[in-house]
Amino acid sequence: MRSVMVPGLTLPPLAGAERLEVSGHGVRLGGYLWPQPQAAPLFVLLHGYGQDAAAMVRPAEALQARGASVVSLSMRGWRGSGGCDDYGRSHPADLRAALGEVRARVPASSVVLLGFSMGGLMALLAARQGVPLDGVVAVSAPTDLRRVYETTGYRGLRRYYDAVLTPEQWVSCSPARFTWGWRVPTLNVVGLRDTICPPWEGQSFAAAVRGGLLEVPDMGHEPGPDHWPVIVEAVLARFAPTLVQR
Repeated sequence: MRSVMVPGLTLPPLAGAERLEVSGHGVRLGGYLWPQPQAAPLFVLLHGYGQDAAAMVRPAEALQARGASVVSLSMRGWRGSGGCDDYGRSHPADLRAALGEVRARVPASSVVLLGFSMGGLMALLAARQGVPLDGVVAVSAPTDLRRVYETTGYRGLRRYYDAVLTPEQWVSCSPARFTWGWRVPTLNVVGLRDTICPPWEGQSFAAAVRGGLLEVPDMGHEPGPDHWPVIVEAVLARFAPTLVQR
């Protein structure tokens, strides 16, 4: 198994955020904290492939401005965190451990994972494996790895899957294969112009678990500055309605 990024490099400072470090499953995970002075809904943000915790600053600041506490974590193998990226084999255990430390530090009335792309998949896998959560938001996330491999318009994704995934992982890290009895409230967000992770990934998953679905007509794979406010409003309406009118 190769590491796709040099781990352990220091995350840069971000104005308005505190840097933090928590324990994953045998690794240390770096990130940022945007706290509230009192107990509030807590959103834990997970970045996409090739990114780190700093990539989620736009939704983090929007959520904090509405009264939520926010943590953005770098996943194993990416800047600020140790370990080696393995695309889901270790991440649920990492998140279970990390969320235990975060809950002890940040007063939270609820905890929701919000992940983009690879981060959305890791959030769904954590929910599937019983990490205690009040909700999951998966933005542009793959849900069936074999189907994404066959339908993506991005060859780099195929090369990455070929290099990283074990034979068992094609199924074990595909939450679409395990939707029966799904209990965690879920919101899938899809860009109708996404050619990297086609929108039916989120559409079909939302239908299978009877979860929420937000379709963003002019969005490709990654949300832009005009898309995140729309996504944040939908997230708050579903998981923190008391903050909607702020």
